[in-house]
Amino acid sequence: MNSEVLRFSTHPSVSSGTRRGFLSRILAGGALASSWAAGWPDAGDASAGESSLRVNRGRDLFRVRMQIDVKGNVNLAKDPMIPDSPKQVLPITGKISLDYEERYLRPEGATAESAIIVAERHYHEATGTSTLNRTTQATQLRDSLDSILARREQLPETIYSGDDYLTHEEVELLRTPVASCAIDSLVPTKTLRVGEKIEVASMTLASVFNLTAIAASDVQMELVSADAADAKLQMRGKIEGSVAGVPTQLHVLGKLTLDSTLQTVTWAAFAVHETREIGNAEPGFDVTATIRMIRKPLAKPERLPLIAAKVDFDQSPPRDRLLMNIGSDYVGVNALMDRRWRIMKDAPGEAILRMIENDRSIAQLNLRPLPRLAEGEQWTIEAFELDVKRKLGDRFGEILQSQTDLTESGLRMLRVVATGQVQGVPIQWIMMHFSDDEQHRVVATLTMDGESVPKLDGADVQLAASLQLANPRGNVASGAGEHQSDEKSGQTGEKLGDTGSTRLESIASRPSDESSGEVSSASDIPVQR
Repeated sequence: MNSEVLRFSTHPSVSSGTRRGFLSRILAGGALASSWAAGWPDAGDASAGESSLRVNRGRDLFRVRMQIDVKGNVNLAKDPMIPDSPKQVLPITGKISLDYEERYLRPEGATAESAIIVAERHYHEATGTSTLNRTTQATQLRDSLDSILARREQLPETIYSGDDYLTHEEVELLRTPVASCAIDSLVPTKTLRVGEKIEVASMTLASVFNLTAIAASDVQMELVSADAADAKLQMRGKIEGSVAGVPTQLHVLGKLTLDSTLQTVTWAAFAVHETREIGNAEPGFDVTATIRMIRKPLAKPERLPLIAAKVDFDQSPPRDRLLMNIGSDYVGVNALMDRRWRIMKDAPGEAILRMIENDRSIAQLNLRPLPRLAEGEQWTIEAFELDVKRKLGDRFGEILQSQTDLTESGLRMLRVVATGQVQGVPIQWIMMHFSDDEQHRVVATLTMDGESVPKLDGADVQLAASLQLANPRGNVASGAGEHQSDEKSGQTGEKLGDTGSTRLESIASRPSDESSGEVSSASDIPVQR
């Protein structure tokens, strides 16, 4: 490995930031752009003539190093179910370091000019640290994950592993704000004069910055200099787009070095300022960051398998590989869930998850630990039915289904499906009582409106099949066979909201004297020189 090729050049950087696992597209323009020092590694004198830019799109194997530094604010709604809920602003900083091999996989019949829709990666390093209002968290990709696939038919790209199920934190760690496999597409392959500018296509910008859609853009690419060794380009402008249905706005300043011999972008740096609205599954944010990237073409894999992964390009990513390992130490559960499920609260006594698709809430899942029963005691399905009716009260309509079963992991399950109404809206509840031989007990309540029932898509079956019980943190004490009832467990999503992830919630509740040092906007962030 040529350490010189993969060494980051000294470059001005805007400071760092990420929330619990989030680092999305982030670029800086306007006042930031004017203060971001211009300069490339080994910059040469600019040529005054015309230059013909060429990219070798036949290359399909690279070693990439990327460093992301971010600083800004996370914006939270105190109650995410109320659009005009008061907002909370928390300062955040962070850093992500990635070092990986990347192989491009192409469907049969694809040409070198075709967009890269699948990348196979092996990560030599993938680490991240973030500090949210003085609380620091570290994330690291497990060493056991040898092969990672990134599918890019739809954006943001879908990341999964054939070795094991990823966690949300690992997926967010690997979902970079700039896609290395799309970076060459930024180069205008035509003859340009130094100082000449050309508009960058929206489709290209969406691919590079992992955006689902772009509504408007004025980003332009400029040839700054060119000689026999390389060409240097600069881009800047504004992008208005969306990510999974959530509006976002980016101001972009980027610098690229195109190696004239390799005909490949070997160095890139971006300054990004992104403002994203608060979504149903994610906080909003106003962050500024730098992304620095070095790419080196490889003649053969170093750690990637010699034989490329098999991908069925005619099919969507395999559903069984897109499950995520979701757990709650407070409730004492672990399960494999659809990626649309996001943890909104994880605290002693209850965990709340929501199924979010295109920023629309489909269903809510409440998980609650119960007191242990006396030795030899078990709940009956009849007792569970009565408890369901009592909990729903005047919202209860009828019981559609009631059964007792044994799950794949050996848990005893009582399952009741009930319907009813809340404020005239038809609602369906799926309530499941799980218990094991050690008297651990958990109740899972799925709540959705009538129109969303088909969209649940077997999530209740998947939950029951994979759920495992453990001693919850704080250990629920033994008690009578009664639920410790909470009327909220049967309410609709209109009233089951929480302030967001437990980590954000706990930090937001700190005394104000612990929140000193907040910045109110990205313009308050100094540029480090």
